[in-house]
Amino acid sequence: MFRRKKKKEDQISHIRNIEVRLNGEVLFSGELTDLPLKEEWILKKSVEFFDDPAPCYIHRSAVAVRLLNEIWESASGGRGVGSEYADYPPGAIICRL
Repeated sequence: MFRRKKKKEDQISHIRNIEVRLNGEVLFSGELTDLPLKEEWILKKSVEFFDDPAPCYIHRSAVAVRLLNEIWESASGGRGVGSEYADYPPGAIICRL
């Protein structure tokens, strides 16, 4: 009936921190969920996933979660990934912290 409260350490372990870099300069450092996604990708993926060219906030959120998970998985191993989905200049790299 009553669940054990999560320890602060348990909550922190779920935070996914990233950095966006361009030519050695840090453009963004923070949580993955704060990464600004390009509107064109949200609309494109909404059509792909839901056949919805004008997504409601539920579809928009689902697309954002899938894109962020894809970015996170692609940036594994410290090698980073291009920021094609994020609203940053071409050539920017997203890295896990």
